[in-house]
Amino acid sequence: MPRRDRLRHLLMAVVVACAGLAAAMPAAAQEGTTNTEALAAAPATGGTITVDGRAGGRTFNGVGAVSAGASSRLLADYPEPERSQVLDYLFTPAYGAALDILKVEIGGETNSTDGAEPSHQREPGVVDCDRGYEWWLMKQARKRNPAIKLAALQWGAPGWFDGGFWSQDNIDYILSWLDCAASHGLRIDYVGGWNERGYDTGWYVVFDKALAERFPDIEIIAADECCREDLWRVADDMAANPAFDNAVDIAGVHFACGNRDQRRECHSTETARGLDKPLWMSEVSAQAHDVGAAPAARSINRMYVDARLTGYLTWSAVSAWYAHFPIADTGTILAEWPWSGHYQVGSTVWAFAHTTQFTDPGWRYLDTGSGYLDSGASYVSMVSPAADDFTTVVETLDATEPATVEFDVTGGLPTDGVHVWSTDLETATQADDFVRTKGVQPVDGSFAMTLEPGHVYTLSSTTGQGKGSARPHAGIGEEMPLPYRESFDDDEPGELAAYFSDLNGSFETAPCAAGRAGMCYQQQTPQQPITWNSAGLMDPTTVVGDPRWWGDYRVRTAFMLDGPGHVELVGRSSAHPATRETKLSGYHLRVASDRTWELTSHDQYGGDQVLATGTVEVEVGTWHTMALHMRGSAISVEVDDKRLATVQDTRQRTGSVGLVVSGWNHAQFDDFAVSATAPRPRFVPKADLEASATTSTGFLGGYTYEAARAVDDRPETWWWAEHEQVAPLPQAITVDLGARYKTHGIVAQPRLQASPIGITTRYRVWLSNDGRTYSPVAEGSWALTNATKTASWPEQSARFVRLEALEAGCRGRAGIGELDVALTPLIGGTDEGEDLSGFTYVPQERMSATASSYQEGFEPSKAIDGSCTTMWHSRYDPPAPQPHTITLDLGGDYPVEAFIYQPRHDVNNNGIITRYHLSTSRDGETFTVVDSGTWSLDLSTKVVRLGTARDARYVRLEAVDGGAGLASAAELKVAYDAAQGVRTPAAR
Repeated sequence: MPRRDRLRHLLMAVVVACAGLAAAMPAAAQEGTTNTEALAAAPATGGTITVDGRAGGRTFNGVGAVSAGASSRLLADYPEPERSQVLDYLFTPAYGAALDILKVEIGGETNSTDGAEPSHQREPGVVDCDRGYEWWLMKQARKRNPAIKLAALQWGAPGWFDGGFWSQDNIDYILSWLDCAASHGLRIDYVGGWNERGYDTGWYVVFDKALAERFPDIEIIAADECCREDLWRVADDMAANPAFDNAVDIAGVHFACGNRDQRRECHSTETARGLDKPLWMSEVSAQAHDVGAAPAARSINRMYVDARLTGYLTWSAVSAWYAHFPIADTGTILAEWPWSGHYQVGSTVWAFAHTTQFTDPGWRYLDTGSGYLDSGASYVSMVSPAADDFTTVVETLDATEPATVEFDVTGGLPTDGVHVWSTDLETATQADDFVRTKGVQPVDGSFAMTLEPGHVYTLSSTTGQGKGSARPHAGIGEEMPLPYRESFDDDEPGELAAYFSDLNGSFETAPCAAGRAGMCYQQQTPQQPITWNSAGLMDPTTVVGDPRWWGDYRVRTAFMLDGPGHVELVGRSSAHPATRETKLSGYHLRVASDRTWELTSHDQYGGDQVLATGTVEVEVGTWHTMALHMRGSAISVEVDDKRLATVQDTRQRTGSVGLVVSGWNHAQFDDFAVSATAPRPRFVPKADLEASATTSTGFLGGYTYEAARAVDDRPETWWWAEHEQVAPLPQAITVDLGARYKTHGIVAQPRLQASPIGITTRYRVWLSNDGRTYSPVAEGSWALTNATKTASWPEQSARFVRLEALEAGCRGRAGIGELDVALTPLIGGTDEGEDLSGFTYVPQERMSATASSYQEGFEPSKAIDGSCTTMWHSRYDPPAPQPHTITLDLGGDYPVEAFIYQPRHDVNNNGIITRYHLSTSRDGETFTVVDSGTWSLDLSTKVVRLGTARDARYVRLEAVDGGAGLASAAELKVAYDAAQGVRTPAAR
């Protein structure tokens, strides 16, 4: 018997949404039903849906979710009862999403998006079946739903494989993981190869034979590819290669309906549909928990209507990683606060429930009951294996007006009652999500219904559905409390310490070495794994703490180096937003076995800045302590409780803490502690704030960017001025404090995602008591970095605070991640970056550009087109030899006083110029070098100030060296002395 109670088969007609139900429908013909005659209103004719139990169709395989990339890490540390509540919303039948399938990562101890998952066999022949949290998650899923299907897939793998990923060693590795699953009492239903990294057809053939001997009931999914024009090439290879076709049971690709978009259309190929194999969308982004419902509802329906896909998996099941990690809030539920237990359930859960609570894997789609209505609404119908139940799901998300639809239920299906549930996705409240509405009594199997736009409806003969009502006790504003201490002594060997999240490598508890008693925390990965992304090349790194922590704290740990190398202690880490980043942001204290120490500041855009260095007596195999003491702009280094240096720096302001181990050493840590060094500033409570903005961006890339996002106490969200039609600067966000306060400043956290677009770099702050008359109170520049910014002023009373973005990184799109208003003075300053406000630029539309070489699609004109999302790039296929040059014709003679170089903005260092010559010319033939120097290998804007203006029509940048020996430029600007004016007017 499926999860739903099917003792009664009542057929009732679907109705409109709860709001306005009585007005939209005539009086009920009998209690609990509505007659099927024409409605009093006259909505547009919607067409007819025929639900014929005799119709053919493919077998439905289920709707599920993926736990991978460390996406479930923090859920394991949640307190009860909140942890069980989240699990119930995911897996319990008739409660929430009621997932049919759970796919998990086979850990490889390399970064796989938001962290690294532990391996069961990090060394050949040494198996530990208890590592990690995926076993726990699968058991919790099966406990709640014994019928749930389980799948597994690799993102990376241990580095000891002979032959790399596509090797016999890896086949044996997967088999040993399946043995571990069996030891936990878990039956695995599906397994795949390498996530989004291609495939080897011969390997799948060998793997299939190995599975047939050991686990004959497990089905193989291939090939989990994405992001290609020939997305379904796996189907072509299956059709052309009988051995490969025989080995693969399910053809699965990613993003067949799009990914972080509205998913209005799904795709497969004729070859794929002709394989006589199930076709799956084996991964698609869940998008933000409060945004992804509509795209999910569309694609769950349209994957079958458009492409005959029968399986749907979303990443992630639960967004349970820190908010300053990549693409935070990508899940059906948001659970990134394990210290308090706060979580948020999104409407995506109820979009899933419209299918999962009314069907089961094994049901059959009805082709004649699946399609589109004239309004653009999509519908799918399914029938149970015994043809004694049916379900039709209709989504009207692209409809613009109500429409009447005729239903005809036939082919032996029950016609004595239909149950109807609806969700209104056009409202902000979840009160009207997944609501059971009144039904109708059909006449001879036929009835009519009115479909309102923006809804999801389920019509079903099944009963027993439900909507969970659990809520967390804590609010979002509860930060992780300080002081925080972890001795690791309460854990057994091989466990993950609470709240520690590994970005790369694998840290776990182990008995302390070198004569120290108790348990310690040790980096365990012995060698470089087979990576999935560039972040897999970072040193083993683990992070702990609230990303919202104010940065006035001391972080201290005991450490022991087990061999040559170094360890690092990280503080004020406000962002690790890119899967291509190989280093945490923040202050890094490095202590090495060669008896040196170094203090640096790192930002993905601002790069590395060495702040202090020195020597210290540190021995391998002995215990020492290290600490970062931070208060305002004073950053102090301590080793063995002796203060070695104090520097003044304002580059980093807030964030969590972390540990780093060089290479793949097995360094140990103990007695980890974070304690405040000054009282935290007081801010106006976020719950009292209301925000408005001059413009904002709606849905884009899986999020929305309303002004309220800047005051929601969630670092991963942000306000963004109009994006598609770029709103011209200045743009402003205004915060109503709800009452008059004595204010001292603002704290502005930039957006944390992997792009500088929208980071405000020059600002003005205004105050008002009435919301009409504003007075300026502060103005300045902020560095183009992910670090938190501040602006201060003498105490001043205000109810309204307005932040005006005068300049912003990359195409001038203004934005702010989080905005706080301080009620106490802010200690220390902020990194002001380059002040470019006084420059007058040569108009780029008057310029032309030539280069020594360029790659097709990256012409030199892209460096002067006003867009930082395009660029000039020297030829790299094949690589052109250094040096590389790009020459600008200014279109006339100008008194040139400065040159601005903006590196590429896609978090890729290839071509970022690090050593240069700058030359000018009047005739384009004879050039004079006016400046030479070096630039840091980062995304920060580089400025050459000439001191004395040089008359020139031509400016040449020569890249003597750069990332990977190449050269690139997102934008080049030339500033001139406006007081002297243009020497020669532009000819064009």
